[in-house]
Amino acid sequence: MATSLDQIMAFLQSDGQRFRLDSDSDLIVVRGEGAGGRWPLEIRLSEGGGCLHLRVPKVVTVGDSPYAPTLLATLLELHYRLKLGRFGLDPGDGEVDCEIILPLEDAPLTQRQFRRCLGTLLLLVDQQAPRLRAILASGEDPQRDAGRHLEHFKDELARMLGLSREALDRRLAEDDRT
Repeated sequence: MATSLDQIMAFLQSDGQRFRLDSDSDLIVVRGEGAGGRWPLEIRLSEGGGCLHLRVPKVVTVGDSPYAPTLLATLLELHYRLKLGRFGLDPGDGEVDCEIILPLEDAPLTQRQFRRCLGTLLLLVDQQAPRLRAILASGEDPQRDAGRHLEHFKDELARMLGLSREALDRRLAEDDRT
């Protein structure tokens, strides 16, 4: 079922959000507050109100970074892992954005769905923007490094406890089930 910009503006108003409507392009712009800063959130409809688009533009810009291939591999990994939301690269200007596209074909948009999409989008950008910036600056992925540190920690813990790594992993798995 179709939704309208008026309905979306009513959701935003009821949540106390300030926004701007660009009536020429039927685009609503909201400033999202996240732990990592403020992000512009663009909201628009397509297919006669049958599809909702939420987008944060310019999460990062690739520019002439020599680490663009590492960034692209990370974007592909994110695309594979994420259930809701995706990052995209505009090859024309190097802009990386994050968006959620929600089809509304057989049910009306609820305020709960709308809040979840806005919150998820903001959380994704807040979590991933520092990672993407670090990759562009150094070629190093801080999240992959964190995984290596965890594995090293587990190896050291197993050694200190006098266990094999496999025995430690089994014990940790048992603790997770209880």
